[in-house]
Amino acid sequence: MKRMIISLFAVALLVPSLASAQEIKKGDTATVPGWAWVDVKNLKTVESGNVSFDFGESCGIQYGGTVMVVGIEKNRLLVRYSIDSNQYGTRCPSGVLFFTTKEKFSKMTTEYRRVWDAEQKERKLVKRLLKN
Repeated sequence: MKRMIISLFAVALLVPSLASAQEIKKGDTATVPGWAWVDVKNLKTVESGNVSFDFGESCGIQYGGTVMVVGIEKNRLLVRYSIDSNQYGTRCPSGVLFFTTKEKFSKMTTEYRRVWDAEQKERKLVKRLLKN
């Protein structure tokens, strides 16, 4: 019993260190899993198709966009957002800088894949149901 408790304690200590083994560095990228509001941290105004965003204002990042780490301070990551198409309204244009945490960043691409897989299953179901 004592060995089992010690083993469980060792595993509990090891898991966080394994997670940090994949240390995040500048230039790392992740795919945005869904819509989220962010606070703009660009020092100069960023223009979208019909709106401009200044430091401290909010805009939305969306599913399929990418973020790249451009700065790191302890647990905070300064990331640059990129999206393929022109954006309008409250959607963030490419080039917007914002802060996220290492934890959120490290989960983004995995969550994106999960959402994408679920969407593909739904599409297949809709196609199958429409055939009947």
